[in-house]
Amino acid sequence: MTLAAYLAVISGILIEILLLWEAADRRNTLLHPSTLVAPSFNRLQQGIALFALIAWLAITLAEFFKPSVSASILAALQSAVMAPTFAFLFIFGMVSPKLLPRVNEQTIVTTSLVTFYSLLSTARFEWFWLAILLLPTLGIFWMGLTSRTMHPYLKSLLYFWYLVGLLIMALQHNLKIFIPSSPQDLNAVAMTNLDYFLGGAAGVFLLLHSIFLVRFFLMLTALIRPANRHLILRTMPRLFNDRQIPPVQFIGLLTFFGAILVLNHFTGILSSTSVLNLLILFAVHFMERPVFLTDRL
Repeated sequence: MTLAAYLAVISGILIEILLLWEAADRRNTLLHPSTLVAPSFNRLQQGIALFALIAWLAITLAEFFKPSVSASILAALQSAVMAPTFAFLFIFGMVSPKLLPRVNEQTIVTTSLVTFYSLLSTARFEWFWLAILLLPTLGIFWMGLTSRTMHPYLKSLLYFWYLVGLLIMALQHNLKIFIPSSPQDLNAVAMTNLDYFLGGAAGVFLLLHSIFLVRFFLMLTALIRPANRHLILRTMPRLFNDRQIPPVQFIGLLTFFGAILVLNHFTGILSSTSVLNLLILFAVHFMERPVFLTDRL
């Protein structure tokens, strides 16, 4: 990997952590933007934009000048970022999951369809496995078009399905960008700096939720005892959002996502993994900022 590639991975990791922090801060202050791009930006959002600009400037300069950097310096640079990153993943994925973005049925539908597409494009399944994967997604899609609020127990099952889908995406992710066994591992794969950037950002997001899946599964199994059922009632409002995009706009977004997949399939602008990661990150971070939000009944 070149210096520019390392900077792209590290920038993706740091920007994703900042986006998770911004989402948690916005949720805690009850700030709900009214547009896909907020009309005014708070200081954290301005800081993220400034950091992204500086990061891409550094990546561009490193790609243009291609400075000769020793492997030991690159390894030290990687260790200086990866060690705190894995500590972050464990703390906020298992110990104190305060940075997990809230989702709704529409977010889960989008991530489920992306996961379904990823599986179909990488493997062949028997029809009954396809039905097992597709039927829950269609059920969630129908609920995403209604205005009824679900019971927290049903929300917990949908959220578990969402976490399983993200785990599948994490297993398909190129985790070698985090801990490559040798410099030749990634050099053998044709990846652009944008691929490295999206790989770093999506890797943090997917691994964070995969770690939380363990804790959430333990919470679901604890529901067997009635004395523990209040935990889900207290937890789901922190993870699940009852506000959603109007059905017509939601279907329009899904159509737009499908057009992106078709366009990338024929043009190859990004790798298949990168474009799927981009759609997941967009769905989670920006579908909560719709033009018109509707409250559930």
